[in-house]
Amino acid sequence: MKPVPDIEELEDSPLWEKVLTLPYGEIAPFVISHISAISLPMILVWVTAIASLFFSAWYWPGLVFPSDDPRVLAGLAVGLLLIPLILVPIHEGSHILPFRLAGARDIRYGVNLRQGIIYVTAHRFVVTRRVFTIVALAPFILITLVLAVLILISPLWWKWILSMVLFVHTTMCTGDAALTGFMNTFGKRRVCTWDDADLKEAYFFASVETGEEC
Repeated sequence: MKPVPDIEELEDSPLWEKVLTLPYGEIAPFVISHISAISLPMILVWVTAIASLFFSAWYWPGLVFPSDDPRVLAGLAVGLLLIPLILVPIHEGSHILPFRLAGARDIRYGVNLRQGIIYVTAHRFVVTRRVFTIVALAPFILITLVLAVLILISPLWWKWILSMVLFVHTTMCTGDAALTGFMNTFGKRRVCTWDDADLKEAYFFASVETGEEC
């Protein structure tokens, strides 16, 4: 397995090509332009979103299953607002452990209200495609599995609420899936990325030649 290149090697070596500079202020337009791209991460997100939306309608109180106490307004507030807000720090925190295990130490958080995004980044830390995939998709995999189990074992009213929670959280994972899908578009070329959290920019590099992934 080849060693992970450092920033100087990525920037200066003719063996690497910078394929994207992504300012944090342009993440939302980038994600929107890539949500229809065919990649395994985006397919998983789309399938989960459609399934959770279907079950949100299927379990709607009184629609398919009888309900003497639908509590629709309360359910909507809990499922679309309260629990998703509680999940935000859990989601962002789920990015941290893979970063730490990979060796990152200067991990930073940020919020861009104009774009409606919250992010976690490792300042000036080179990440390979494999590590980036784990970091990016960890919250989606972990929280989706937990919610799926809870939906299976919960009473009907909570099945409906948790289905809505799953839908909202899945939409929160769109950016992670889009970026992961982008990194998978370079075939057998090695792909790395690093962030400058001070400049609020992410840089993506692909090797000029194909080779074993870092």
